[in-house]
Amino acid sequence: MKTWALSLIAVLVAGTCAHAEDNLADQLKRALDKAKVKLNEAADKAGEKGREWYRQAKENLKLSRPEYLKRAEKELAESEAQIAVLKEMSNAPGQREYFKTRVTALEQHAAFAKTEYANLEAADSEPVFRARQSIFNKTVWTLEAAIEQAKEEAGL
Repeated sequence: MKTWALSLIAVLVAGTCAHAEDNLADQLKRALDKAKVKLNEAADKAGEKGREWYRQAKENLKLSRPEYLKRAEKELAESEAQIAVLKEMSNAPGQREYFKTRVTALEQHAAFAKTEYANLEAADSEPVFRARQSIFNKTVWTLEAAIEQAKEEAGL
């Protein structure tokens, strides 16, 4: 009788464990599927942004030097305005130190972009200008991406 009862308990415990393993496997599968969806969404978003930047780079190369400088100056001014809004938000009571640090980093990135712009203006030949233009474009695009990330974090 003891053997039979122990066998029955062992079978019940094994069935319960198998059910728990199935439940865990289902949870892991759902989590994996959710992660795949999020990853695909992020890749699509990054792909769209990358295509947009590539299109802008091709367009920028077609612009004359004065037109490009004017557009670049406007982009820098827009970035600085967005950073000013974020800085205002970072000074609000209860704002996390991390966000304040992010805004400080954005200010430094914008200052670096201004330095790149000054180098761009100082270019004495067309080949040098176009080489510096490529560098400046990358600087501005990374600044824009960092601003967008900060805006998402701030809930804007």
